[in-house]
Amino acid sequence: MSFILCPHWVGRFGNRMHQYAYGVTYAKKNNVDFILTSEWEGTKLFKRKSHRVLDEAITKNLNHGNTSWESRDEILKQSYPDIKFIDCHNPEENYAKYNVPVYFDEVCAYHQSIFSTMSKSHLLEIFEFSDEVKETEAYRYWESKAGTYDIAHLRRDDIANVNYNSTNTQGYSVISKSSYVNVILQNGFKLSEVEWTSDDHTKKWHRDRKKTELFGWNYPEGSVYREGYIFDWLEDFLRLYFARTIFRAGSSFSWWAAFLSPTAKIYSPVLDKQSTYGMDGIMYEISVDFVEGNHPHWIYGSDDIIIGE
Repeated sequence: MSFILCPHWVGRFGNRMHQYAYGVTYAKKNNVDFILTSEWEGTKLFKRKSHRVLDEAITKNLNHGNTSWESRDEILKQSYPDIKFIDCHNPEENYAKYNVPVYFDEVCAYHQSIFSTMSKSHLLEIFEFSDEVKETEAYRYWESKAGTYDIAHLRRDDIANVNYNSTNTQGYSVISKSSYVNVILQNGFKLSEVEWTSDDHTKKWHRDRKKTELFGWNYPEGSVYREGYIFDWLEDFLRLYFARTIFRAGSSFSWWAAFLSPTAKIYSPVLDKQSTYGMDGIMYEISVDFVEGNHPHWIYGSDDIIIGE
């Protein structure tokens, strides 16, 4: 029996998209099942269910969120003694065919060999929105405006939280709003006509951000579902998805909205530096250039993301 298993979600929705994209690509390439230990946001968001969920007798010891890699490996081998860990960032093994069950335990977003095997047309099929999403008021509204507006995405929330950054390893930087302003003006857009979207709940940078209710988040399923709205961030994702132009953030959430968009021309930040906001009491925002295209990675020091058709 062969399959590929994701026993542990790393990060929130954008990061999980990368894990899912790798899992379904491996499964298709090697003609095996893709297995999760829980449902996730995509179960509600997308029409196709391209995975199955592991038996609860096994998952109950995996789905705590704070188990170590060693513990997860031990738990899995109790049920599947010959299961093999594969490093999704190692090009010699990330898509290799094995005659035993395999599992991965990473974000799967930091080596070009991961993306070069993927197919955009395949992922667009996998990540087609569900009927439930298409029936929401938010979807119908932004679909009616598709390709008629330009938008800039500011990534803030936890990466701009000094208290969070003092106790958590932070790989993201806060990109200055002036960097966005520069690329908007340099490419002939009128600043007054560009919309903004963000997770800046403090309104420090996005002062006219509409107040929204947060539904919450729980491991392992992720964002809390609410009928009629789906997830508290869905409208932000749709606002990006249906835009004519996206000035993208250094964000996996932003990257996926741009990748999936049927309408958008994309400008992306080139992350040639990294600085943790609030480190040593310094509220430093990095200034970066933008380039046309979605290929620059959303985190510093990583390969470009180039996926074939």
